[in-house]
Amino acid sequence: MAPFENVKVVLFDMDGVLVDVSGSYRRAIEETVFHFTGRTITNSTVQRYKNRGGFNDDWTLTHAIIADSGMEVSRHRVVAEFQRRYRGDCWNGFIAQESPLVRTQTLDHLAEARLIMGIVTGRPELEAAWTRDRLGWKKYFPLLVAREKHEHRGKPDPFPLQHALGVLHAAGLSMRPDQAMYVGDTVDDMQAARAANMWAVGVTPPYVETEAHRGLLESRGAHAVVANANALPSLLGLPPAS
Repeated sequence: MAPFENVKVVLFDMDGVLVDVSGSYRRAIEETVFHFTGRTITNSTVQRYKNRGGFNDDWTLTHAIIADSGMEVSRHRVVAEFQRRYRGDCWNGFIAQESPLVRTQTLDHLAEARLIMGIVTGRPELEAAWTRDRLGWKKYFPLLVAREKHEHRGKPDPFPLQHALGVLHAAGLSMRPDQAMYVGDTVDDMQAARAANMWAVGVTPPYVETEAHRGLLESRGAHAVVANANALPSLLGLPPAS
């Protein structure tokens, strides 16, 4: 039996898995740090913090980089500056520039296989739903678990993933954790999936060094690592799309 043959539920992280955030969240981090410190940081700096774990929340990550530079700035001010860039006024900020990392054909293929799909993300719900709907994905992802559902128990805590299964159970779809897969791009994602007793599948976003990131995710418990979400039908052993 293939390892993932019994998977019935595929849950996705959003950033770096479904959506390219190199020009949105990553850019907002870099510009917010520069605003307060005058220091120019690169994507490699951001990734180094991500790889340490505990920085699933980009607001927390940004505040930590600023604090580590020796500046004392309140979290409230950091978040306000971050959001001014990321969300902008009337959704005209960096968020509007995000592009998909998964093809519609892939989502159609997974849906045709009658897999239940959902998004479990650290984004605020308004931002996650806005991006999902802008990209025409609501029909694929009616299940959305955002930061408001787990603000004080975010990844690597397994609670967000456990909450997602709880939502499905309440809807009459009782799935065991070993029937669920979580697809993420960070060490926190892999640790959360493992702690929830789900299959942990990592992806390597386009803005990381592929082989190094693959090794990192495997070292943190990934059952498999693929280049991107478009490889999932093959990983799951699905027949060719109709």
